[in-house]
Amino acid sequence: MSRVVLAGVELPADLQWTDEFTAWRIGQQVRTSLSGALIVQESARQSGRPITLQTTRDGQAYVGPVQLDVLRQLQELSGQLQVAPMTLILPAHNGGDRTFQVRWRRTEGAAVEADPCRFAVPALDADYFSITLRLMTV
Repeated sequence: MSRVVLAGVELPADLQWTDEFTAWRIGQQVRTSLSGALIVQESARQSGRPITLQTTRDGQAYVGPVQLDVLRQLQELSGQLQVAPMTLILPAHNGGDRTFQVRWRRTEGAAVEADPCRFAVPALDADYFSITLRLMTV
């Protein structure tokens, strides 16, 4: 059975890994010298692969939304100072599971973003949220 599990929190199996096929192994830093010359430094990366998991919208319906209780667990995880990496389990393309050691990626916005699929006050446990999780391998 396909599943996505982050540090013991069960997520919908159909979350989309939006940057899965984006090249990441070469890091690049570009600066300008005092004389105006361009200085480009490149090096191979051993870790830091971005993993962005998102719900998707299929016409009018959301694919992979999470309920409020799961969202609260994710927010609690992201609000803690990380000393050790978390384990992320994702389904593999040919069956089985892939396991990654990850931590939150906070450099490109919030680690966990959530929007209600249907806005209502107060939010109830049965309400669904569209989420974006920003992680990176360590």
